[in-house]
This record gives sequence, C-alpha cells and structure tokens, in this order.
Amino acid sequence: MKANQAAFEAGQLAERMAQGYNAHAAAIAVATHPDAQKLAPPTLPGMTVPLGFVQRKDGTEHAFHFTHYLKLAAANPELAAELPRVWLAGSLLAVGDALSRRDYFDRAPELELMRHLRNGIAHGNRFDIRNLEKLKKFPAHNRLAWIKSDKKTVFEIIPTLDGQPVLFDYLGPGDVLDILMSVGIYLIRMGNGDPLRP
Repeated sequence: MKANQAAFEAGQLAERMAQGYNAHAAAIAVATHPDAQKLAPPTLPGMTVPLGFVQRKDGTEHAFHFTHYLKLAAANPELAAELPRVWLAGSLLAVGDALSRRDYFDRAPELELMRHLRNGIAHGNRFDIRNLEKLKKFPAHNRLAWIKSDKKTVFEIIPTLDGQPVLFDYLGPGDVLDILMSVGIYLIRMGNGDPLRP
C-alpha cells in the first residue's frame, strides 16, 4: 500500500509522458532517415500502395498511404515543427488535469508551475495569469525541482508572463521534459512516503 496512491499514479503519468516524448522523438528520427521507406509494410493484395491503419471506436480502421505520410514527417517543415508541440501540449494537459483532480496535492512550486503551463496550453498556448494573490500564496517555479538543465535554468511564473506564449517561447521541449520528470519524481516520492526534497 502506498502512502498516497493518487500522488504515486500522477507521478507515474508524468514520467510516462516524458518517456513517451522521447519515444516519439526517436520514432520521428527514424521516420526522417533516408532508409525509412524500407520499413513500410508490404502492399496488401488489391492495393497500389502500402497502408497504415488507425483504429476507430466502432472497430473499423481508418487507412492511410503509409509511405506518403512517412515522407511528410521529413519533407514538410510545418508538420515536422508541430509534431513535438502536439505531444508536449497533450502531456501538459494530461498531467495538469490529473493534478487538478487532487487540487495540486501540496501545491509545491513545481506542481504550481505545471498548473500554469497546463492552463497556458489550454488558453491557446498563452499564459493566463488571473489571480496575483494566489500566485503570491502559491509560487510557481522549478528552483527546487529534481531535474534542471546543466545551466540550472530557473523557470518562474511572474505576472508579466500573462499573455505570453508557453511553447516554445518560454520553454523548449527539453525544459518541458525536465519539468515532467521532476514532477514525476516529486509525486512518486510523495506516493511512497519518501522525503520530498534532496
């Protein structure tokens, strides 16, 4: 039995989101390799191109031209630029929503940072800082976070960020991963009843 099962599960979710982004980045790197076309599935009988499939809710499949879309991952700069943003935005929403269901647990600064990042993503990728008293009461930063860049860059939510873009102006993809992993470690430690700070 965990000391705080909900915290442990939210921490695991944060870690899965960071790991998923790394898997996503690896898959995109393979997709953009010149030999990636050799990985296409065989062309099915009666078809003229290899197909990929995405499941629908009703059990049927949405089919797509596999090699065409594989090439788009490498050749279309607009699409390639959106791929990391989509994963990270979804990760911030998923983890932020899980934390919200528990009122952000103990409101630690890195959990509050996650709250502001999630809300910014949900408001058109722009920070939406409405309550300055709440920001004073619950500071939002990564100063105490378990993982930071080699330069120990600090991200802190301050009133002047209101209306500013979140991804990838305030944070880069690696910064989001550091925050997700730090939140994961913090919450898993909380879930296990371990000390929360080094």
